[in-house]
This record gives sequence, structure tokens and C-alpha cells, in this order.
Amino acid sequence: MGGEGFVEKLKTRLATMVAGKKRESHSGGAQRAHGEAAAEKLLVAGLAAFGLSRNNLVALPKSAPEKTVLAWWLRARTTVPLRWVSQELEMGHYTRVTQAVSRRKRKPRRKLEKLKRQLPQMEKKNE
Repeated sequence: MGGEGFVEKLKTRLATMVAGKKRESHSGGAQRAHGEAAAEKLLVAGLAAFGLSRNNLVALPKSAPEKTVLAWWLRARTTVPLRWVSQELEMGHYTRVTQAVSRRKRKPRRKLEKLKRQLPQMEKKNE
């Protein structure tokens, strides 16, 4: 079906269409576990970059700049659900994560930009 090079053209076209896109729908326990493991590594690295521990997260306000930047970072680089991010960062209801990420994109404040630069430069995963 199709002439010479047909499959290659389809592969090239598909690669162009999905380049830079984040996979939005994931299913299965194995994929979920892999995503959480990757997010856990990023979270540990991010906390270390800010000189924080998990115990510090409880004491910080739910909308603390550090939590906001970490939420943005985790969502940009992993496939973990909002609920996971909200629980791990002690942000309360998962909608706070959505709000934090959209605020981070819309109105980057100077402090948030400074915190962002402190995060380790790791390659993007799952994008």
C-alpha cells in the first residue's frame, strides 16, 4: 500500500506532529509508577536546590513561591496527576496546582524567576 518512501513520509509527518507535545493520556500501573518515580527524583532534586526537606513543606504556606515553582517544574517535566503534586507539596486541594502553574506562566514574578534558576537543569522527560 503506497509507493516507495510512503512509510518514511508518514513517520516524518507523525514525528513533526508530536514533537514537543506532552503525552496527556497515560494508563496502566507500570506507566503511573514510572511517572511517579521520575517525579519523585525531580522533587528531591528541587527540594535540595531550595535547601528544603519534605518536613519544611508542611510549614510553608500552600501558595509559597517555592511550592509554586516546584509544582510548575513537576508538571512541565512529568506525567503525574495534579493530585500527586498537590499531596507531595502539601498544597491542599489539587486545583491549587493548576492555579500555581497558570500563574507561573501568566505573570512570572521576579522571585519566581530567581527560584526557577535555582532548579537543576535536567532534561525534560515525557515531552
